[in-house]
Amino acid sequence: MAEAERDGNRSTRREYMKDGTALLAAGSLAGCSDLSGGVAESDETQTQAGRSYSGTMAPVGELRLESKPERIVGGWGFEEDILTALGEADKLVAAEGNQFWFTGFYDQLPGVDVPDPGSLDLVRTDDWSLKTEFLYELDPDLFAVDPNRFISYYGADEDDISEIEDSIAPFFGNASRRKRGDDWPTWPGDEPYAYYDIPELVSRYGDLFGKSETATAINDRYRTALEDMRSRVPPESARPSVALLNAQINPDTEGFFRAYNPETAIDKTYGKKQYRDLGLVDAFEGEYGGQAGIQIDYEALLEVDPDVIVFHFGVNYRDWNDDDALRKTVEGMRDSPLGQKLTAVQEDELYVGGSAYQGPIINLFQTEMLGKQLYPDEFGEWPGEVTAGELPEIPEDEWLFDREELADIVSGSN
Repeated sequence: MAEAERDGNRSTRREYMKDGTALLAAGSLAGCSDLSGGVAESDETQTQAGRSYSGTMAPVGELRLESKPERIVGGWGFEEDILTALGEADKLVAAEGNQFWFTGFYDQLPGVDVPDPGSLDLVRTDDWSLKTEFLYELDPDLFAVDPNRFISYYGADEDDISEIEDSIAPFFGNASRRKRGDDWPTWPGDEPYAYYDIPELVSRYGDLFGKSETATAINDRYRTALEDMRSRVPPESARPSVALLNAQINPDTEGFFRAYNPETAIDKTYGKKQYRDLGLVDAFEGEYGGQAGIQIDYEALLEVDPDVIVFHFGVNYRDWNDDDALRKTVEGMRDSPLGQKLTAVQEDELYVGGSAYQGPIINLFQTEMLGKQLYPDEFGEWPGEVTAGELPEIPEDEWLFDREELADIVSGSN
């Protein structure tokens, strides 16, 4: 088990965050270690001097390790993608969940290998309870997750998390996929804590793993590619209207469709980032009543009659418990007398959507995918069939970012 220490004891840290005097509690650290900033540089210096691997992350604060973690517990796919970008995915031994980590895009990055998500042990039971005894047996060096997910999702309490950190391994993660609910826990502090965007999280993990230079290179390529894609989005008047539907939920399985609001309450959240970045024109705009999604039927779909339908989580639901849930949703729509009246069905404008658990690599691929699906005149056509078994590879002359360049950074060849 890797030796770790926090910046001060737990009670001191709680008081520090509670009284509002700390940068971390105020959320000001969200930009302090951005890419090549002061925190990244100082941590890199510490690592080179052999003192520690050090990083800072709300809500847990600063973490200093005597050695780089060799046994890591991941989350639902986001943290795994960041570890892949930093060349550390081979250290994963377990995860919160494995079905949302879509690894198909990595096949397009030469020399980049990752564990089979199905090979990772789960730290929770099927009924969403934390397998505490198993965590002791697993003996990881790091939980690369937000500890408050263990409280919110798996029934742990604050004392459980304190015991896990003291007896097994420290936590280092931040739940920023979507807006946290009002009842979201705040261990080890007493106040809500900062959100981080993808580059900020890459930078902070890079600090902890002694990979600040790799993190900076990943972020540079990531930002450059996204800025180029965003700059080429057509004016709103030339964009199609889109219904963003869950790829698994349909009238045959649940009695309804679920339509997602592509807008997000917190700009830094990453779960639906590609839709926000590429200016998706929502067919159901104004219908959500402050909710992230709504239940709709065929009549509601026909009323707005979107030009395009994108099935969110589609890459995940193509193989869900050995069942192609996406195919069933699409074929049910094509077979339905009401579904056949939809313009998107008639024009075959039905597309596989991305996973919400997307770090820098997956988000790049999924943003490129969406750009080609919505704006083919600008980005080139998406060549994939929505119910195809595998996602297509884009010809090199139609790439929106350089796969080989990205792979070289990940593998350390650049």
